Amino acid sequence: MAGYFGLIILKNSHSLLSYINNFFFLLILLLLPSCASINAERLAPSFNYAYESIKQAVFGYPDLNISRQIVEDIPYASALLKIGKGTQGLVILESIENKNYLWVSKDNVYLVIRDGRIERSLGLINNLTQITSIDQSFKSLLTKTNPVSKYYSYYSFEEPLLVDLKVSISIENKGIQEIEILGERKKLILIEESISSELIRWNEKNKFWVDPDDYFVWKSIQYISPKLPKFTIQVTKRPAT
Repeated sequence: MAGYFGLIILKNSHSLLSYINNFFFLLILLLLPSCASINAERLAPSFNYAYESIKQAVFGYPDLNISRQIVEDIPYASALLKIGKGTQGLVILESIENKNYLWVSKDNVYLVIRDGRIERSLGLINNLTQITSIDQSFKSLLTKTNPVSKYYSYYSFEEPLLVDLKVSISIENKGIQEIEILGERKKLILIEESISSELIRWNEKNKFWVDPDDYFVWKSIQYISPKLPKFTIQVTKRPAT
């Protein structure tokens, strides 16, 4: 803990930098073309229960009985999100811009996901503000003759501020695995991604279940910050292509 907090820079300007960072992230969100505005008026009466499930997700509420029918009734792409041992709730795809998928909960938790990986968050403690990395898509990993399986990424966080933390990435193809998401069974490729930072003694393992046909990530278990538990994401209705 001491090592991590010892990396805080510009202590007196921390609040200002955090404010500026959030301001620009919110500005980006406002500029993204919206695919769906989440409000009760936009939903038909038959969607009321589905809307309430969105309203109650993600934190501090009893587990929701989210069925396949509820998901199909919602006219938006959706996913189940569970953070650590907390409540599993439904999140909705707000917009897509340059392969960046913006998912949002009614609790104003935002996740920007690219190629199945969480690259930015807002509304959490110790938000992930940026990942700088090589362009390592699962398509390139699974189709290239000699894919890059070991490389470095650079993570930046807020609260406390930490910029460009060097993280070692090691990727392994574990083969086909069958999983079930809301009653639908899928045969997917399991990719394990080991992440490690010697500087703050952070070691975790991410998992991605990837469609072998088009490399879409249907499910993932990801660690995005040393101060946050794992994120489990299951796509219940994928975005239209």
